Amino acid sequence: MAPIDELRKKYGEQAAIAPLPSAHFTKPNIVIKPNANSRPCGDKTGYLANPQEV
Repeated sequence: MAPIDELRKKYGEQAAIAPLPSAHFTKPNIVIKPNANSRPCGDKTGYLANPQEV
């Protein structure tokens, strides 16, 4: 935990990955270190593997 400016300096500015909405609109106070398999915001290639659990 640290101030957001320090976190962004250390980890970068990434704040939007699928299925999150665009950071341009939401201006989240978050920094995301994406997984190698992550997809950009707006990507629709994911699927609900087990809808009975939802």
